[in-house]
This record gives sequence, C-alpha cells and structure tokens, in this order.
Amino acid sequence: MLARIARSAYRFVRDEDGAFIIEFGLTFPVLILLSFGLLEFSLVVFDYQRAAEATRRGVRLAIIQEPIPNTTNLLDDAVITCTATSDGLVSCTGGSPSADADALFAALLAEMQKAYPTLDATNIRITFEGTVVGDAESAGGVFPLVTLELVGVVHEMIVGQLIYIDEIEFPAFAATVLGNGKWVNTVSENNGKGK
Repeated sequence: MLARIARSAYRFVRDEDGAFIIEFGLTFPVLILLSFGLLEFSLVVFDYQRAAEATRRGVRLAIIQEPIPNTTNLLDDAVITCTATSDGLVSCTGGSPSADADALFAALLAEMQKAYPTLDATNIRITFEGTVVGDAESAGGVFPLVTLELVGVVHEMIVGQLIYIDEIEFPAFAATVLGNGKWVNTVSENNGKGK
C-alpha cells in the first residue's frame, strides 16, 4: 500500500500536464504590460518630435512675417517678450505689441498647430532681442535675434495611468534665429529717416 502511494506521488510530481498554462498565465500579463509600455513610449517620442517641429515652424514664420511686437526702435540691448492668453490677446514685456499682433500671433499658432494640433496660445513665448548685427543707419536695419519657446506642453498618458502617471510635461522647446532687419531701426530709402 505504501509503495502504491509512493508511485502515485511520484507520478503526480513528474506529470507536467497543464504546466504551460500556468507559465503562460504568469508571463502573459507581463508581456502585455511591456507591449503597451513600448507603445506609450513611442507616443511620447512622437509627441516630443511634433513639439520640436512646431517650434521650428513657428520661429521660421516669426522671422518672415511682420514682427508681433513693435520693433521699430529695438536697440542693441533691448529685449521684447510676447505671450498670448488662451483667447489670443497678445501682451509684450519690454515693448508694445504691433497693431496687428493678435492676428500675427493667431497665424503663428495656426502654423504651429499643423505640426502639433493640441497647442494653445498660452504655450508660446516669443522674444525679439536687439543685436549688433546690421546697422540702424542703413536700409537693412538691425537684425533682431528671434527666440520662440514652447512651454507647458503635456503628453496625456494612456498606459501610464495604470501606474498613476497621468501626464508627462515636456521641457521647454526653444529655437533661436537671426531675424529680418527690415522692420527694425530701418532707414527709408526715400527720405533717409527711420520708419
């Protein structure tokens, strides 16, 4: 009788039927979490790239269109920083907004939203800084240094919410380019006086 119990116990220990199901049941949730984590990481990298592209597009448009602030008397050491409210009203520190500032900012935002559709006007900060490049006495004027910053951009997490990470805020994106001098301290070719 004892031998029979020992044989049954030995067969039970050596029997591997159903072991695959147990192993699969333990590893499948880990594989699913890993797959969704990889998908979430890809979405974060994609949003990061879109924000960088939106910044590049924005600074490019900022230097080819009429400036958002009034830059006619931008001096070598002057800095004018402009932001907008969520409804698109532009305000500038260090100077005043141009007459068309709200429309120019809206055009800038629309161009940037082509790359990153969820951007808001409050995410954009644009700075015009006077430089020593160019000459106030010539028709080319002084070339401003234009910096566009994208701040407060957030990626809403999908899988991260499982581990209580609802969102990731990206660091500020910035692009700086030497702008067009035709609106800054220029001399009119007709009368030799500033704009």
